[in-house]
Amino acid sequence: METINNKKPPITGISPERAHFSVLSPKSPINLVIANSQALNFDQINITSLLSAHEISILERRKLESAKREYLASRYLIKQLAQQFFAYEAAELTTFFDEHTARLVIKYQNNALPLSLVISHSKGWVAVYLAHDPERMGIDLEFMSQKRPFLKLAKHFYHQDEIRAIEAANPMSDTFFRIWTLKEALAKAVAMPIAQLLSPNVYHGYAKHNLAAYSCQINGFDFSMATPMTVKQPPALVEVSLKPDLTGFEQTAMNRLHHVI
Repeated sequence: METINNKKPPITGISPERAHFSVLSPKSPINLVIANSQALNFDQINITSLLSAHEISILERRKLESAKREYLASRYLIKQLAQQFFAYEAAELTTFFDEHTARLVIKYQNNALPLSLVISHSKGWVAVYLAHDPERMGIDLEFMSQKRPFLKLAKHFYHQDEIRAIEAANPMSDTFFRIWTLKEALAKAVAMPIAQLLSPNVYHGYAKHNLAAYSCQINGFDFSMATPMTVKQPPALVEVSLKPDLTGFEQTAMNRLHHVI
C-alpha cells in the first residue's frame, strides 16, 4: 500500500461530520449503492465542494446533461462511501481511471487509497461498489429495454449455449439482459475488454477465473455482481434517493442479490 507523508492514511470509521452514512456502525459500512441521478439540479449543487479540479475538468467535457448528472452522482456516492473509512473532505479526494490496471481508483494527495472501487450506470441510474479490502469485483447495471432486438443481438454476439438458453426462456429478454450484465461484471472483475468476453460462454468464464455471480432485477434494470468465491454473502444493494443539491440522500430500499453462478 502506498503511504502519505510516510504514514498510512487515517482509517477513522464513520466520520459523522462529513459522511452522510453516519447513522451506520463503522463495523458495518455500506458497500453497494444505487441511485437515480435525473433529479439533480446543477444550479443548486456546489461543484467545488464535491469534486477535485481533475474531476471538474472531466465534468466540463461531458456534453450531455444526463452524462453530467451521472458523473456527479457517481462521484458523490463514491466519496460518501470512502468517507466511511477515511476522514477526508470530498474535494480532497479525486477519482481517475488507471490505464495500467484498467481500474478506477481514488487518490488523496496523489496517493491511491487502499480501496476496491467499481461503478456502472444506465439510463440515469448509477451503481457504485466500494470496499476497504482489495478485491476482484465487478458490477453492471443495464436497463431492460424491450425495444432492443435482443435475440438478433444474441445470435450475433453470444455463445451458442447462451442463445439456446435465451430461446428457451420466458420472457427471453430477462435471460438476454442477465447474460449481458454477467459478462460486463466479469469484464470489470478481471480487467478485460468486454469485446473479449462477448462470444465465450459466460458461465465458463466465471469458473475459469474462480468467481461467483450474484444478480437481481430492480426498477426495470438488471444488475449483476462478480465476486471472489471466498465472498460467502454479497452486500445488499442499497437504493438511495439523492437530494437535488447533493447535500444528502434518503435510503429507500434494500435489495438482496441472488446467487446465479
